[in-house]
This record gives sequence, C-alpha cells and structure tokens, in this order.
Amino acid sequence: MKGHRYWVAVVFFLLAAAPGCWWPALANTLEEYGLGRWVATAFMIPNLAGMISPLIFGAQVDQRWQAQKVLGWIMISGAGFLFMAFYALENQWGGGWFLFFFGINSLISAPAWSLLITIALSNLPESGSHFGLYRVWGTLGWMAASFTVSFCNWDLSAKNGQLGAVIRIFAAITCFLLPVTEPKGEPAKHWSDAIGWRATSLLKERDLFVYFLAAFLFTVPLGAFYMHTPMHLKELGASSISSWMATGQILETVAMLGMGYVIARFRVKSILLMAMLCGVMRYAFYSVDGLFWLVVGIVLHGVCWTFFFEAGKVFLHRRVSQGIRGQAQALLGFFTGGLGGTLGVLVVNAIHDWVYPVHGWAGYWMTLTGINTVVMIFFALGYRGLPQQPPEPIDEPTMI
Repeated sequence: MKGHRYWVAVVFFLLAAAPGCWWPALANTLEEYGLGRWVATAFMIPNLAGMISPLIFGAQVDQRWQAQKVLGWIMISGAGFLFMAFYALENQWGGGWFLFFFGINSLISAPAWSLLITIALSNLPESGSHFGLYRVWGTLGWMAASFTVSFCNWDLSAKNGQLGAVIRIFAAITCFLLPVTEPKGEPAKHWSDAIGWRATSLLKERDLFVYFLAAFLFTVPLGAFYMHTPMHLKELGASSISSWMATGQILETVAMLGMGYVIARFRVKSILLMAMLCGVMRYAFYSVDGLFWLVVGIVLHGVCWTFFFEAGKVFLHRRVSQGIRGQAQALLGFFTGGLGGTLGVLVVNAIHDWVYPVHGWAGYWMTLTGINTVVMIFFALGYRGLPQQPPEPIDEPTMI
C-alpha cells in the first residue's frame, strides 16, 4: 500500500488534527495559565515562521528533494518541540520557555501544509474535481481533534497541545507512505533560486498579483477568528469552546465535498467573490453579539475558507508551470499564513484594544466587516480572469 494516493487523505486527517487539538483553545489556555499577555505574541509566532521556511523548502522540493520525505522529517522534528512547549506551559516554566519551544516548532513545521498541497495536487487524478474529496479529511481531522479535546475537558489544559504533538508523530510516519513526488524544476542556478525567490516572478501577471494581494489583505481580519472568537464565546457563557469552534467545519465539510462540482461549473472570479461575501457576512453576524449569531458566523467561516483559500490553491496549481508549483503554494502561504497572518495579529489586536473598550464586541466586529468589504470590492474590480474557454469534460474544467 506504500505510495498509494489514499495516504494523502490519511495525512490530511492527521496533519490537521494536530493543531485542531490546541489552536482553537490556545487563547483561553494561555489565559488559564496566567499568560494572557502573551496571547498576541503566541498567535504571531507561527505567522512569522510562515514568512521564512516555506519558500525555502518549497524551492528545494521543486529542485532537489522528494516532497514526501521532506514533509515526514519536518513533521517528526517539530513534534518534539511542540510537546516541550506545552510541557513547559503545564509545569509553569514561564512564557519565555513556552514561546521558545513553540517558535522552533513553528519554524520547522511552517512548510508542512503547502508541501502536502503540492503532493496532493501532483498525484491526484483530475485534481480539480478530486482534491476536495481528499482535502475534506483535513477538516474531519480538525473536527475530531476539537471534539476530543472538549470531551476530555482539556479546553483550558496544556494537555491539548501534548495530544497534538503525539498526533503529529503519527502524521510524520504516514508521510513516508505518500506517493513519491519527485522534483520537476531545474536545479538552482543562483542563491535566490535556492530560497524560492523565483516565485515572486508570478506577481508580474495581473490576475495572480490581484489574487495574492487580496489573499494577503483578506487574511488580516482573519487573525481575529481564532484569537478573539473563543474569548467572545467565553463571555457569552459558552462552555466546551473547542467544540463550538469546530462547528465552522460542518459547512466546510459540505463545501469540500462539493468543491469539484463548483469548480467545474463556475468561473474563478465568481467562486472567490462568493467566498469573500461569506467572510463579510461572518463578522457581520458576529456583531449582533449573541451566541446564536456568533455560531452562524462560525459556520459561514467554513465556506469562506474552502472556496477562497483551498479552491484558490487548485487554481494556482493549474495556472503555474510544473517546475515552480511548490514555490507558488509556498508564496501563497507567505502572503497568507506568513505576512498576512503576522500583520493580522498586530492589526486586529490594536483594533480590539481601541474599539472594544468603547463600542464592545459589536463595534469591533463591524470594523472588521468593513475591512473585509473593502478587500472584496478591490478583488471584484481588479481580477479579470482569462477568456472563457470552449467547454471540456466535467473532470477537467478550464476555470482559469
């Protein structure tokens, strides 16, 4: 069974389950251990790591190394540091030790998701119509982990991160069973090629530039989703916060299963605008400041994420040449999980400190709704798309 493409689904499940244990609960967990002042820093660290290592590793799998081996080694290397971060938290070694171990894990593990996307899209038949059927296992893994944490009553315990580290070890083992994904690009001729800088040439194409920029700007208010939604839920009296946060994956699961159908029948611009509209509505519902409407917004997040970020990765894979696909996914990660995520934590934290004391949660979420609306208008005006192509079989639509 080694090398079978079905292992892609297994790795998606385990790779997403690991952060699903601790990421939704992180803000409240740090508060519980008296490290509330470190929340913004802790959320910023993975984003800073996303600006450094993904492009380098993306270039290497395009030029030199088999992607599945790289993914396996970084997973098993990062797991130890992730466990130590939450062990230090549990034993109250202080915020410095937690951030130290957490930062090393983030730096090592940051390329993992873009590498798995590259492996999946390189080995799945008719990637556009099949990708969602495999990627949905990541959503299911995240949900399973979140519900498990709440079931074990670890929403406020460092045990959630330790469980995530154990799951990551199993993820690393299964990575070595993935289909062999050989490098398809030319060897690096310059140091800039070796660190993935060649991918920036994609920004010369108008539509790709608009998509990357919109993804970057759209990620900024997204920083509030996992940092402040759990706090709002707690203020509204919700318990089992991880389970409530996992409701966002319910509609995400449906969206993932239907991704192939949607990609086959609608153009890129329409799909991405629909996703961005869901993002606008998400925080608009939040601003009602009631538990029911907050959950409605969380559920809408699943559609927003699936059709803007995950479907966008399929479009990006189709739009660029084989020799640069790993770097293209890493560049998207740089603008979203890296630069956008880092700036997002800083911006939403500043907006929260400025708006919340005066206007409460309603004013805070409406401010972020306004930012999302501006980004959606920018994308609508800036993205042109390629001319409509003649109809093709449904499994291989030409949507870009």
